[in-house]
Amino acid sequence: MILNWLHPSRNVYFRTRRSNPMDDDEPEKKMRSAERASPLRYLEIPTIGSFCAAFLSFGVATAMPADMTAERLLTICEAPTVQTAMTKGDELGWPRLTDAETEEWRRSFVAHNGGSVDVVGWRQEKAGGAESLSFWLATGPNGHKACAYSTPRPAGFLDALSERLGAPDNLDKNDAIESTTALWKRGAVEYSFVQVGSSAVINIGSSR
Repeated sequence: MILNWLHPSRNVYFRTRRSNPMDDDEPEKKMRSAERASPLRYLEIPTIGSFCAAFLSFGVATAMPADMTAERLLTICEAPTVQTAMTKGDELGWPRLTDAETEEWRRSFVAHNGGSVDVVGWRQEKAGGAESLSFWLATGPNGHKACAYSTPRPAGFLDALSERLGAPDNLDKNDAIESTTALWKRGAVEYSFVQVGSSAVINIGSSR
């Protein structure tokens, strides 16, 4: 007789075969002997469950937050709307800032810039410092779209941006204070890379 059963942690049905006592013609003694000779029959279902659990554990273990790259940053910052940026940014797997966490910034921005603003942000805590990314769309007399990313690990970002955008229009380095500033203007979009010491901020913005 074929039985379907549902694994408790997944909506996956397994099929296992169980003999129907109405069909057994062998004596009970032979049945007990066969069971002793085939101990794996008792491990069949637990083994399947173990594989499912291992598969789920593997999925959780590999669903790690993604590292930011210049390509990922530009893809998010080039989004036409906050909703699109939110979808692309969530693919990083970073915790998204709540409305309560962005409210103070929003109030300060509106007080300074006027109009209104829609913003979304993420923050990723890592050993050595936190990374943060924000994207906002301001409307009103000073309407614009902007994106800001800060990182304590900027190694390779300047070269990666230069590879994507070309050589900076302006590049300034000051070894005395360990600072590097690079600026690009590509159409209506302005890009800036500012590094002081081991931390850097990348800003991308365009007027509307």
